[in-house]
Amino acid sequence: MSKLFAVLGSPISHSKSPAIHGAAYRVLNEEWSYGRFEVVRGGLKRFIENEGSTYSGFSVTMPLKGNAFSFADETDDLSKLTKATNTLVISNGKWLGFNTDIFGITQSVGSKLSSPMKSALIIGSGATATSSLVAIAQLSPTATVKIFARNKQAAKDMVAFGKSLNLEVGRTRFLISALAKADLVISTLPGGALDDVAKKLTTRTSFKPKGLLLDVAYSPWPSALATVWSGRGCPVASGKDMLIWQALAQIRIFKNGNPSEPLLNEVAVLEAMRIAADE
Repeated sequence: MSKLFAVLGSPISHSKSPAIHGAAYRVLNEEWSYGRFEVVRGGLKRFIENEGSTYSGFSVTMPLKGNAFSFADETDDLSKLTKATNTLVISNGKWLGFNTDIFGITQSVGSKLSSPMKSALIIGSGATATSSLVAIAQLSPTATVKIFARNKQAAKDMVAFGKSLNLEVGRTRFLISALAKADLVISTLPGGALDDVAKKLTTRTSFKPKGLLLDVAYSPWPSALATVWSGRGCPVASGKDMLIWQALAQIRIFKNGNPSEPLLNEVAVLEAMRIAADE
């Protein structure tokens, strides 16, 4: 059965989601198509009700995850917890919303953490940062988390949300020292946003990261910060890793209606998605 899916967001031209989803659909022998549309903040409802009215589901990226949560008729528990939805699928005339970003984060960093995570740093305060807090709470409920964000109110809200998850959370104003101390650093900022910081770090020969970096921005890749990290001999998880894992959960939803129900031949699906992400 032919179905239409797409990724919505802004900017969207760099997105690898069409290639990743298309590769998975071919392995699954599904006659589905997957496109992408530039949709700015506040435009999601209008787009879906007009141009998107024939679509069966959407992946939703920045800056629309809050809009998608408000738009959905019903949402899963993780969407309710974070107030962020990155997956929409229509079922019996209702739009159902899911958050698969948390799964994407836990899967992309869980296997790369060489020791129990005692400390973490989240850079940013948007929807992905909120999902990162939940992911950290799942991976290591006793971890101490620092938040670095320029928006003071958003940072305060992040701290309060982290405390509601029973995490030990606080703000930091000192990014470079926080980068060096954390067992896990998650940057949720757009590509290029930390290039100036990375440039400073390249001149500091004494700078030695302590743990793993997940930079969710994958265009361009490697990011300047990831280059510093790997150059100092520390592990890096690409935003492409997160993208693939959260997309796998989306495809489970599109196929089975359940993000936890594995696909048939899922190992082959993942391999095809990884190849497509690297092309």
